[in-house]
Amino acid sequence: MLLKNNNEKVKILVRYFETLSIENKLKLFIIVLESDMIKLKIDKENLIELLKNFLCVFDRNYNKNRMITLEYNMDVFILSKVMEMNKTEKESFVFEMFYNLYSIIFEKQ
Repeated sequence: MLLKNNNEKVKILVRYFETLSIENKLKLFIIVLESDMIKLKIDKENLIELLKNFLCVFDRNYNKNRMITLEYNMDVFILSKVMEMNKTEKESFVFEMFYNLYSIIFEKQ
């Protein structure tokens, strides 16, 4: 975990997120970004496209034109907990997800 001042809600979700496979992390992150739950001051469309490209690399069966669906109860649990968070918690969680994915993707190179 990168941020030290995260509250307990964010810490718990980050721990759950860290247990997911890279494919499921990417899928969950895409779903969270595509939803209107989280308002970010970034170009979400470009970030989503980048994540989908990474997903194609890690999951050979993934088709970029197909809608992403959650496959496991853990993904649904995390998504429901994100919906319960306030704006600051959501932003912290998104930042932690991004950092976690960044670490994994560039560690593999």
